[in-house]
Amino acid sequence: MSTRTVVVVALVAATVVVGASVIAGLRGTAGPAAPADPAGAEVADSPAEHTDPDYWTEERMRDAKPVPMPQPPAGG
Repeated sequence: MSTRTVVVVALVAATVVVGASVIAGLRGTAGPAAPADPAGAEVADSPAEHTDPDYWTEERMRDAKPVPMPQPPAGG
């Protein structure tokens, strides 16, 4: 077999594999897409609630550190 024949066969095989992958992707055989991860901090419109009423012990309250708040833009 000549080198040219090997190259042609390899290119045809690669084209078939890529084409089959594209068709499978278009048909949705890969399953449902996973939900995207949040890009940044999540913002809630209400305070966070703990389901455990005993979470905030005296020790946890004493050791709690405030979260830095975002600063408004300069001149705004």
